Amino acid sequence: MPIPVQKVILPCIFVFSGVTLLLVAFYRMRSTVLPESRDSLETSYNNKGYCKWVFTHYESSEYELSWFQRIEGAQKDICNVVAQPQHAEASGVIVNRTLELKSLPVEYQWKTYDSFPPTNFSTNSDRFMSRMHYNRTCYDTKSQSFHLAPGKGIQLIEPLWGMLRDPYDIYCGEQKLHTQRQMPHPGQSKAHIMPQGFAPYTYSVTDEESALRSRWRTHGLPPWHTSLRPFQDPRIGTAFRFPQKIHLDLGSSYFGVWTMNNQAASGQWFYDTYHARGQPFDRFIAVEVETLNDTTAFEQLPPDLVGVYTLMNVGLTMDPGSKLNTVDMIKRLVAPEDFFVFKLDIDAAPIEEPIVESLLNDDPNNGGASALIDELMFEHHVNYNPMNGPWGSPQGVGDLHRSYNVFRDLRKKGIRAHSWP
Repeated sequence: MPIPVQKVILPCIFVFSGVTLLLVAFYRMRSTVLPESRDSLETSYNNKGYCKWVFTHYESSEYELSWFQRIEGAQKDICNVVAQPQHAEASGVIVNRTLELKSLPVEYQWKTYDSFPPTNFSTNSDRFMSRMHYNRTCYDTKSQSFHLAPGKGIQLIEPLWGMLRDPYDIYCGEQKLHTQRQMPHPGQSKAHIMPQGFAPYTYSVTDEESALRSRWRTHGLPPWHTSLRPFQDPRIGTAFRFPQKIHLDLGSSYFGVWTMNNQAASGQWFYDTYHARGQPFDRFIAVEVETLNDTTAFEQLPPDLVGVYTLMNVGLTMDPGSKLNTVDMIKRLVAPEDFFVFKLDIDAAPIEEPIVESLLNDDPNNGGASALIDELMFEHHVNYNPMNGPWGSPQGVGDLHRSYNVFRDLRKKGIRAHSWP
């Protein structure tokens, strides 16, 4: 059995199955991402070498498909449609399920793959959720390429439905759905979002469907969270580079507050949701065009982000050739094996739209930036009631129907794309 890499101090070299592996950390080894469980070890190392998982396709739930069939007409009176009994009931099931999954006590962390044991656990609510599908591939050191191998994986994601926002939030006024739970951040609820670590998943290193049904995990890192990149080292032959964990927040404001209002503090949310759950970011990059006070910004940071956090108090662009071109910067920062969480909410459709269009139109198999993004939180500013109240009436960006298509198409490229409030 191969040595679990978590127990090896870098730099190190070891030999397995006739292949010498050099494990290289780009910056420093803060926490490794290789698995400890038996199944995950088989995922990464089998008798033929290293294996990883790749995205294959996105599957809309039946409930999501029903919304695609009705959204063109429903968007004209979206609050009333969501309030219809069947949709109010479904919305309650979906939001309660995501809240249940995210209510895990803070002391539970996932520092390795498969931190939680598999179970036969499933709920009727999961039938509303959509699915991301993955296949297993293994590396052939002779051909220096990956090839398809037995193994399938599935991970849930919240469906695209309603306003693509928490239906219990304030925007529909008296027509909004009512709940007994407290709404601590009116207008900024993220209750509908199912981040990766809180999204049930299953996988098997065989192609048997029965194995998938019996091995669901409710929380933790799936084996497709990150991967190792093989390369040829002239001294030892095949070697593998460790991934990084990177967060880029476009439209960050301060870490703990937004326009001096802590209700919309995105930095704290990403820290709590990812960094503090056992997978600390190697880089945490905040981009804000509004002038911030450096001292205030860094006073709000927790100690373990000092030295990791970078504040770029400038505006990025999509101008070709500019050193501040957003997509070009992503390509400089992120490698395909990294775990990359990207938040895009700068309240400026003329900049947001070109970024998203670039992701939708690029080739992920030929250097496209879409292949680098694992999770995307995006507030898509389009023109429909009631959101044209707080957003105004942005022109030339489409409506809610278009927003549905944008998020589905991003998911079809393997990006866990969520509608950010």
